[in-house]
Amino acid sequence: MKKENKKISKAAMTRLMKSDFFCEVLGTVKAWDYYVAVGDKELAGEMMSNWLMARSALEFITGNIYKLSRNGETYSVENEFNKDEKIIIGIGHSVREMAA
Repeated sequence: MKKENKKISKAAMTRLMKSDFFCEVLGTVKAWDYYVAVGDKELAGEMMSNWLMARSALEFITGNIYKLSRNGETYSVENEFNKDEKIIIGIGHSVREMAA
């Protein structure tokens, strides 16, 4: 069975984004980006494990599958079926900036 993008209401998404769960997801994604930037594979792996659990919960709550994206300047959590639907976007950690 092929998965497809599900619509989640703005009100439901707003409630999700104000939840403690979402704050934990945001913290996990920020930490993952940081540990990737500094090259700490062990802690980055731990954050990835946390992300995979959160991803399953997000899929259950929203009906959509989300993935992490990192391009060196930003990180995001985006809908796998609709790349324009990003629920977390942040400025990535740069090793150069952290050394300054």
